[in-house]
Amino acid sequence: MDIELFKKCLLEQKYSESSIHSYIVCLNQFYNYFKKSGADIISFELVEKHVNWLIKDKEIGVAYQKQILTSIQKYHELVLNQSIELKAILPKNNELQLPNCLSKIDVKNLIDKTENIKHKVIICLLYSGGLRLSELLNLTIKDIDIINNTIHIKENKDLNDRIVNLSPVLIDLLPKYYLKYKPKLYVIEGRNGEAINERSVQKIIQAAGIKAGIKAQVTPRCLRHCFATHLLENGTDIQYVQELLGHKSIKTTENYNHTSDIKNSKIKSPLDLL
Repeated sequence: MDIELFKKCLLEQKYSESSIHSYIVCLNQFYNYFKKSGADIISFELVEKHVNWLIKDKEIGVAYQKQILTSIQKYHELVLNQSIELKAILPKNNELQLPNCLSKIDVKNLIDKTENIKHKVIICLLYSGGLRLSELLNLTIKDIDIINNTIHIKENKDLNDRIVNLSPVLIDLLPKYYLKYKPKLYVIEGRNGEAINERSVQKIIQAAGIKAGIKAQVTPRCLRHCFATHLLENGTDIQYVQELLGHKSIKTTENYNHTSDIKNSKIKSPLDLL
């Protein structure tokens, strides 16, 4: 991959330094994915798979999706003198597709009806910290600081690490869970001390939702969505919510505003504060 030539071509076309930097970051991210995939050629299917992975795992917004596709397309045109048709992958709407959002009563019921302490910890971690599923799977015991009431969420090299608050509920729950299950490395371990797998967590959350009598489908991503929506309903500043979610762009976080229940929120009018 000839990054210098790509940069030179973009400069000749009068692209700004910030745009060039963004295209190169996107391109590097894709080519790292390409190498790991073991593919021989770059195909439409491979690009689509990469973008879908980012949407699902990193919850990237529409603007970032377009940026990735544009960077790949431009590199092929300007450097390789090839054409790669990616229009079919371009997002057709202007908003991030969000999962169901449960009410606070439903979330409380979900937690209360979950008797298995390991399952309860999983649900509480996802909801109280707004963790992505991948972040839960990779969370180690050392990442949780019960003394300072924090969770250190380690991202991959394309995103920044972040710190979220450790809920008092978990401060009380975790020692009991550790005592019973004795995890050695990962907070939530599967077989042979390895990190629990994605499908197991999805099944646990789904079964808990059914047991709690919740009609909507309950998923790990649904709990992350509830975390963001309920914070906004409580009047939390959207930029702070952005930091807690680990979103690169405030525009991605703004999508959660559309499902916030303002009429039932705790946001007070300035008049009520006089």
